Amino acid sequence: MYNAKMYPFERNHYFYGKLLSVEDFELEQKYMNDKRRLINRFLFGSGVVTGLTVVDVDEQTVSLEAGFALDCWGREIFVDEPVLLKLSAMEGFDACLNANADDVYLCMEYNEQDADRVHSIAAPQSAVDRRVHDDFDRTREGARLYLTAKEPEENIRPQLSFRHLRETQTVLYEGERERITLIAPRFAVKGEDAVLRLHIENRGRNTLAFAFDLQLGGFVSADGKSSLGVTFDEELYEKSDQYDVTIPITAPEGTATEGMIRVENDKAKLTLSGSPVDTAFGAAISVGFAKDSVAGAIDEYYRNMSVDNVALTGMQIPIYLARLSVTTTEDTLIIESCENVPFGQYVGNIPLMESLMEVAGEGGGSERSTRTSQSQVAAAEGMDRTRIAQGVYDLMVEGGRKGEVSYSAPIAHGLGLGRVAVTLGIEEKDGDVIYGSSDIFDSKEERAVDVDIAAKVNEDDGSFIIGARLKEQSVGGHVRIHWTALRDERTVYEKSEKRIFIKPNLLELGVRESYALECVCENMMEKSVTWSVHENGGYIDETGLYTAPNDPGVYEVMAQSTAYPDVKAAIFVVVRGA
Repeated sequence: MYNAKMYPFERNHYFYGKLLSVEDFELEQKYMNDKRRLINRFLFGSGVVTGLTVVDVDEQTVSLEAGFALDCWGREIFVDEPVLLKLSAMEGFDACLNANADDVYLCMEYNEQDADRVHSIAAPQSAVDRRVHDDFDRTREGARLYLTAKEPEENIRPQLSFRHLRETQTVLYEGERERITLIAPRFAVKGEDAVLRLHIENRGRNTLAFAFDLQLGGFVSADGKSSLGVTFDEELYEKSDQYDVTIPITAPEGTATEGMIRVENDKAKLTLSGSPVDTAFGAAISVGFAKDSVAGAIDEYYRNMSVDNVALTGMQIPIYLARLSVTTTEDTLIIESCENVPFGQYVGNIPLMESLMEVAGEGGGSERSTRTSQSQVAAAEGMDRTRIAQGVYDLMVEGGRKGEVSYSAPIAHGLGLGRVAVTLGIEEKDGDVIYGSSDIFDSKEERAVDVDIAAKVNEDDGSFIIGARLKEQSVGGHVRIHWTALRDERTVYEKSEKRIFIKPNLLELGVRESYALECVCENMMEKSVTWSVHENGGYIDETGLYTAPNDPGVYEVMAQSTAYPDVKAAIFVVVRGA
């Protein structure tokens, strides 16, 4: 039953007196399996559905959590309990050791094994000893786990997460541990904004910097030019393995059917820790112009694809569970870091998609705000766009002399941390809203209190405060203020991004043992955190003292900033039996 071909379909036809053979029963199983796998493959895709997190336990061992996945043929792979994997004992270890690679990959494939040996009275007998041969009573489905130093081919990577439906990409540079990828939308609408993205990976110790020119055929830059210079210097960013730089562009009205983004190599420069590197940056990406909308163009593009293309042209592709950055010694591999699902092989499900859509639709806001709504123009796949939040705040203005100022409580706009723009307007008695200077409309009689208003944004906690100053002596009263907050998701995070870390980053305990964890907060004045553990994962008090549960396993402990709820960190605790 190790069958990858899912069509055509053929099933048994039953009738009275039919003689059933082994082939008939196998056909029955094949028909049911192939139909289910076809639905899995074409409706859900392939990759990790849930769980299967990989944790580096020590320098030569990783732990694979229980979980569920679908392979590229729709076959189910279920791991029912955590598995400890010692690299030196795994399939593919010797090949990775000989390859002397900086990165190796933990891969998973569907696997079947014969189980439960039994005597077969109908099996052919040996001509020598006439002993009856054994056979197997069951076929056990499971997972094959192995190591490889081979990455998926560059043209295959976008298909692993179905990003190829909405974007196209090309590698501008690839070194031993560095890669620069230019990513463009597959489709754009004329007269509307689009976004190019540079994805920069640097898992080495050298500092990466580069500069080149982009020729925007069919597009213009934010300042209206058909070309622009692109520069990147890693020293200006907080150190990370990966960076994303966004480049906003616009497709002006015209008769062209597609745009062409070109990288000019003659002015390209690249350095590693200040040393120039000879490289060819020349590349080009085409972007199709959609008739009405990007969503409509993607829909048409997908529905016009052949069945073989949708099924990844029948290629056997493993699930890349983790990228392990390693140091190769004479006889072993030393794990330095672990990155889960490096090529984005995830499978969504209906509850998850509904939750994400509800969050995108509902947004966030202040408890004091009424009729608050949030409109996220970004599509479900996470393309960079402008986000908008709106609300109404009733501000109590204290009476007094001209120039007296009253302030609101902090109002959460719901767009997250960082820079946002806030616009304010005052609602008059007749329901009209005046934005800007109200004196222009000479409508002082339409307001209970005549005030000037302004907003002060707090980028550190995602809120703003409204201030109102009396324009003349007044007894005070309520002022209804309409506010609109805008955030451009294309803004690159600043170097002072808030982060928290848990020390140690990996903990190994026996059952019921305790350990005091420490949380380190960066770029925050308020450093208090809230500790939590997953269900049945032990107990942790408000000081960070963690006590392991009674059952061995791998458990997650999380710390969340009290002042900045979006800032959080987690570690895994390996609990071993007595």
